[in-house]
Amino acid sequence: MGKKIVILNGSPRKNGNTAVLAAEFTRGAEEAGNTVTEFFLDGMDIHGCKGCFGGNSSRECPCVQKDDMNKIYPAVKESDVIVLATPLYYWTMTI
Repeated sequence: MGKKIVILNGSPRKNGNTAVLAAEFTRGAEEAGNTVTEFFLDGMDIHGCKGCFGGNSSRECPCVQKDDMNKIYPAVKESDVIVLATPLYYWTMTI
């Protein structure tokens, strides 16, 4: 039985090196019988944490903010593997 894999791609370039590497990873993972879902975070409306303590991890979408994280939470919750794909700008990962 294959694994459910989620790729969180932090690159702003949909055709850049990070995307190429993620595509090759996806190809190999799918050939091995896994399912892969990729999210391009740069094009999504995701707000930073407000520290409000209003969320609850027992809910399907644990944050009180209504943004595109609501698309990611269910996929991450059901996944077996999470891949963080990011370019290195100024010797560090994108945030």
